[in-house]
Amino acid sequence: MAKQSKFTYKTTKPTGRYGSFWDSHHDIKLNKIKVGMISDKEWDIRLMVIKKDINEDNCPNCEWKWIQLGKKSDSLAEAKEFLDKNFDSINDKYNLRKSE
Repeated sequence: MAKQSKFTYKTTKPTGRYGSFWDSHHDIKLNKIKVGMISDKEWDIRLMVIKKDINEDNCPNCEWKWIQLGKKSDSLAEAKEFLDKNFDSINDKYNLRKSE
């Protein structure tokens, strides 16, 4: 598969009877497949990564884990800008799990 040069993003608004109680969420995608998310209130960046060792977090039933990047953003645009600017280093450092 060809290496894509940037992340894409999709914002999902909650719907339904109790939708007003939930926050929107912002998916981070690579080649149209979800690899992480940006929280709606704190703008924290979380990525799904494949573990180097299946037992590294004492959960051998799952081959991947969530990680949170240390970057603190003040807005969604700032979080996206950080991801776009650091795409190559993030993609080289982490084995991103692609979730359908």
